[in-house]
Amino acid sequence: MSIALTVLVARLQNAVPQRNGAPADYSRLVQDAVQQLGQDVPIITTATLAVVAGTATYTLPDDFLFEIELSGPAAVGDVIVGSGKLIPMPGQWSEAHYIEGGSIRFDPVPGYTLDRTLRYAACYVLSGGYYPRLSENGARIALMYAQHLALVEQANAVAGDAWSYKIGDESVDKRGQGAAIQAQAVAALANYQNAVKPLKGYGSQYRANPYIVGDV
Repeated sequence: MSIALTVLVARLQNAVPQRNGAPADYSRLVQDAVQQLGQDVPIITTATLAVVAGTATYTLPDDFLFEIELSGPAAVGDVIVGSGKLIPMPGQWSEAHYIEGGSIRFDPVPGYTLDRTLRYAACYVLSGGYYPRLSENGARIALMYAQHLALVEQANAVAGDAWSYKIGDESVDKRGQGAAIQAQAVAALANYQNAVKPLKGYGSQYRANPYIVGDV
């Protein structure tokens, strides 16, 4: 399943038509909404780190959000089993690793060559105009947040345009339009929060099962 950004933009435009030039950028709002969904309900997946002796720093996947678990080298005492070899390590050997931006760094510098499995939370990455890992259900939920963002932008746009007049029997009152749109924005946010609430335990469930990879 993959969803085109243009499809999501068209759905948002239909749900929240532009009002006095707002929102100005539907595409940006959709991307922000999908990013929020990824933060709230991330994909749980794995990647292989090809650790090489003498190299401390490795590039993380583009969709990396945060680490869940990193498999350690198989060791018996101070001997690591790697690449079909027994690698003796210094006595009381231990290793730490650090996430630094888009990289992971090992300390001390590895003295072994070994593939290690990184299980991590991933976001939705736009590729070639598509979200390859975004399901139809995920798109539906993300659009709820996109509607919230669009309505907030519209409410802010009319906030300074509150006025009213009365001439004889004719009257026009624009003072409440910003508040009305803001109420719609709050309702859209509530819809989003209710939709993601049942999925909030998604990441913790998969922490207990390293063999399953899924998406929303």
